[in-house]
Amino acid sequence: MELIDAFPLRQAEVTDPAKLYKTLMELILKFASQGLIHGDFNEFNILLHEESQEPVVIDFPQMISINHRNAEEQFNRDVECIRSFFQKKFRYTADDAGPFWSDVKRVGTLDAAVEASGISKKQAKELEKYMREVAPLETNDDDNDEEEGGEEEDEDEKDDNDDDDDDGKDTIHGSDDEQESKQKK
Repeated sequence: MELIDAFPLRQAEVTDPAKLYKTLMELILKFASQGLIHGDFNEFNILLHEESQEPVVIDFPQMISINHRNAEEQFNRDVECIRSFFQKKFRYTADDAGPFWSDVKRVGTLDAAVEASGISKKQAKELEKYMREVAPLETNDDDNDEEEGGEEEDEDEKDDNDDDDDDGKDTIHGSDDEQESKQKK
């Protein structure tokens, strides 16, 4: 944190609460559009540049995929944390009640790339395939990924079958301790 020239939001002087509030709500939606829910989006994990009033979000270890069974709950909690903080600290209440879970529109697959909790390998592969089909490709290299996958695909399918053995719940890819615990099963 000392490398970032900013203050925690809880301590920062905010010149335009309405503008900052809007920016933070847009960030929540932007993360979700990339498949991620921060999970702890609050005044302790948002830094604010004093001069520009631009926020910097920190502390992502608890992030989850929008595919996670608790994603909607965590999304709503992140929104409510900011809403209640702005009401208490700045006496600011937004005109609209959003954003809402129904406002989330996926455009990216960052949750798959970072293996966020709540997305299985099988889901990540299906999601990446879908995004390649619906999104314009920047290079032709992505077209060859599946053809070159041969042995790796068979290994991934085996991993996916292992994932399906836990009562139909998504595998949570997390810390080394979680991975070790899963291997012991």
